[in-house]
Amino acid sequence: YPLRRQRQMCIRDSISTMKCTEILSDEHFIGFEQSKNIISVTKGDRNKLDTTGCYHYGDIVRCISHGSLVTKFPDEINFPTLLFGSMSGAIGIIATINEELFKFLHKLQNQMNKVVKGVGGFSHEEWRTFKNPRGTLPAKNFIDGDLIESFLDLSSETMEEICKNISVPLKEVLSSIETISRAIHRQ
Repeated sequence: YPLRRQRQMCIRDSISTMKCTEILSDEHFIGFEQSKNIISVTKGDRNKLDTTGCYHYGDIVRCISHGSLVTKFPDEINFPTLLFGSMSGAIGIIATINEELFKFLHKLQNQMNKVVKGVGGFSHEEWRTFKNPRGTLPAKNFIDGDLIESFLDLSSETMEEICKNISVPLKEVLSSIETISRAIHRQ
């Protein structure tokens, strides 16, 4: 009986079935799980892993590795990147960015969520909500690069409105998106 109870607790406390994981540092790890989500964790007290980020990707990812799609030059902006491959054949990139850039992109993403509608009428927030058999959580500590890059496809009026709402000049937003895009995948 005690063994069965212990096993039930382990099952109950598990996040989900992980499909692949990668070590970011001695303290930070990232993984993709069966329910098509990305999870980032940090080693906490007593070596317990604390979830620091979660995000619905929408496809089962089978492999992940440190790497880049572009040659990185020392005199350019560079971000540490991971490449991943999904069951549907997609190749994706996860880039680690600094806190200042994250805050800027997060504000931009939040404003874009108000005007950009996703496929099938889903809101971006609804689509990226972490979902697994244990429940749902809002996406946390991830930026959707595809959504950010879609800023470049918006009308001038919509771009101006978003920039006004985040108090950043349009020219600066455009320059930032283009710089990040070049650093990650050289468009």
